[in-house]
Amino acid sequence: MPILFGRVILSNRETRSAITLILALGLLSSSAYAADEGAQAADAAKAKPTAEAGEGTTTWSSGAAGGLFFGGADTGSSIGQQSVTTGYELGGSGVAGGRTPAQENAIMTSPAKGRPIRFDNGIFIYPAAMIGFGRNNNVLGTNTNQKSSDFVVLRPELVTELKTHGDRYTLSYLGNYAHYTSSASDDFNHHEFWAAGDNYFTSRVRLGWGVGYLDKTDPRGSTDRASSQEPDRWHAPVVRALGIYGAQGAIGRIEGETSFMRKRYDNNRNTTAQSDVDLTTVSGRFFYRFMPRTSLVFEARNTWANYVSPLSTSDNTDTRLYAGLTWEATAKTTGTIKVGQAHKNFDDGSRKDATMGSWEGGLRWSPLTYSQFDLQSSRAPADSTGIGNYVINSGTTLVWNHKWASYISSRANLGLLKSQYSGNAREDSTHNYGLGFFHEVGYRARVGLDWNRTDRNSNQDTYDFKRDVMMATLEVVL
Repeated sequence: MPILFGRVILSNRETRSAITLILALGLLSSSAYAADEGAQAADAAKAKPTAEAGEGTTTWSSGAAGGLFFGGADTGSSIGQQSVTTGYELGGSGVAGGRTPAQENAIMTSPAKGRPIRFDNGIFIYPAAMIGFGRNNNVLGTNTNQKSSDFVVLRPELVTELKTHGDRYTLSYLGNYAHYTSSASDDFNHHEFWAAGDNYFTSRVRLGWGVGYLDKTDPRGSTDRASSQEPDRWHAPVVRALGIYGAQGAIGRIEGETSFMRKRYDNNRNTTAQSDVDLTTVSGRFFYRFMPRTSLVFEARNTWANYVSPLSTSDNTDTRLYAGLTWEATAKTTGTIKVGQAHKNFDDGSRKDATMGSWEGGLRWSPLTYSQFDLQSSRAPADSTGIGNYVINSGTTLVWNHKWASYISSRANLGLLKSQYSGNAREDSTHNYGLGFFHEVGYRARVGLDWNRTDRNSNQDTYDFKRDVMMATLEVVL
């Protein structure tokens, strides 16, 4: 399988190892497992109900790394934050999972799961919820004076869907409420509201758009800001759009994408005031299909970070230039690999600019209809939250979902994140492990037992910590 690299010399062992791992799995998956698809499809049909027209299927969560999204950083948090908040966010468990097969071609609308509530005007409403009970043995993520606590969490989800003239529109809400019995100051209520549309003007021209509002927190210990008595709460309106020109299966396809996020902190203003930021992103991608299921991809992405405080020196422009491949070699594997350079240029001359090799990659391998592996890897600079000029994050995550019987499934995940602080001697290595077992009760409910461990080792012992989170869950859809 040919590989196209951007203008970057991959000279260090870490870069070569991560890319080699992605490529090795891709090569194996494209040639192995030529088993009888008909028999496996029959087994899968017995394992879950058939969706009626206009309905979503029951898609349970695949964990924190279950999706394949490579358009840029998550609007809510950085990869660095995600590495230390696994326990706080309860391992990514809940009803917010991947898209159903019928929605793989959706652009920006929200996925729907389960059986809808139908209305005569063509509107469908899909409610779902998860409740969990568990214990976190290091709520604050600290090396000393650790605090353990039992907790209860509730995650409601509601998706309203309208389809008309080939277009799809959704209004969605995802909540995440948690209460710690022994650490009430760390309770949180997270909210995500989204209005989105997928418009298909012609066979060549498509548009996805979304308008959202996020209300979340940065858990204590997840940033390098001075510690406080409660998590840092913030809110952010977000707008985004993705335009596509090129028919399905065309030799060439062009995508243009843009987003804007206005992030503002609501408390602990003596430490968070300089973190208020406006983020504007513009990117363009060109796909060239040179094989039936394989395309070259070229991408340019620019993000402007404008910090509101006049005392901040963090204003910068982040530019990414990538080239690579996206493929669907067989029905068993899909993937994207993009390699290139990242440039972070600061407006303030006292800050050191960054130029480095960067990559984004993901592979989904399904050797069996009831078994799936998701591999994701990336390397890029991130804005500092208190230490150093910026942080170089190199992360890889592997998730395995497997269905052992028609009603029993499991999820295993492991991840590694290495963080280097420019302008500071600090270097962190964070390992994440997780294991979950789930039992479906009928077609609309699932009980589970979930364990997650986060282990961060730093060359500065102050930042070392370990955390174990156990949780029993009940997930329900209509």
